[in-house]
Amino acid sequence: MTKFIDEKIEVRYDKKKCIPISFTWKEKEYIIKEIIRMCQDWGFPSSAPSRKNWRMRRHRNYYLVRTESDEIYEIYLDRSEKKRTWILYLKK
Repeated sequence: MTKFIDEKIEVRYDKKKCIPISFTWKEKEYIIKEIIRMCQDWGFPSSAPSRKNWRMRRHRNYYLVRTESDEIYEIYLDRSEKKRTWILYLKK
């Protein structure tokens, strides 16, 4: 069952490889055992006007991850703001 969450999380990541290694959600740390898939999103939000420019694009890095407890989560790094924000997007 897929559950849409969309909440901010704290992420620890490997600075050399630039990949997440764990995240904290609701005061519980989840250790990432495997990154199943990575992708980037530079698309435009559905609310964007018909005349678009590059500043309106999303700048997100998505990660589908498996935790040590074999749960699968999708998290993403939103790079569109001045402060980078990690979001727990959904649980599968």
